[in-house]
Amino acid sequence: MIRNFILLLPTLLSLGLWLQDGGRFSFWATSVESRMEVEIIEGMPEFGTQTTSVWEERFLFGIETPLLGCFFTVLFLLISISRKRSLNNSSQFTLMK
Repeated sequence: MIRNFILLLPTLLSLGLWLQDGGRFSFWATSVESRMEVEIIEGMPEFGTQTTSVWEERFLFGIETPLLGCFFTVLFLLISISRKRSLNNSSQFTLMK
């Protein structure tokens, strides 16, 4: 049971990180845009407002994160299966001798 959890750990961690950032179906991002409405003349909103963009430096996990986690889980699973098979094969050879 614990071995299966350890094999699933990369997928679970990467999925958790991805969902923590909002689970966006896009690539990794290193900055976030925030749009703010600013009055053209302060104190007089009747003259209109304009939208300004403020960029914040922040890393956001993209869809690659859970995909990489799944890749490593499958890789670890294949390594585990191949090691188990090689141990079974070596025990068969020792019994034949």
